[in-house]
Amino acid sequence: MVSKDTRGWFMGHFMPGEENPLRTEDLELKWHVHSEGETRSEWAPGNPVKTLNILIRGHFILLFPDHEVALKNEGDFVLFGPDTPHSYRSVEESLVMTVRWPSKQN
Repeated sequence: MVSKDTRGWFMGHFMPGEENPLRTEDLELKWHVHSEGETRSEWAPGNPVKTLNILIRGHFILLFPDHEVALKNEGDFVLFGPDTPHSYRSVEESLVMTVRWPSKQN
């Protein structure tokens, strides 16, 4: 079950409990539905990790300082980082899975 206080993140170093199998420093996983028209108003700072965004459904655009990548078809993905500022725009309701590795505190 995904907790609302983790904003969709359900695996990573931040999960509670030392014996929790979802607590790991190897990777982080997020499952998130973005509403139609949802945008990120500021650039997300570049994380010191690699990030993979995979479109499950919808139409989602990842924005970078010098280009953008449209995810339109199920399974479309973008890999970026580390230290890559980014933002996004959800053209229609979109379900996106995010994988980051390794799992590090910022």
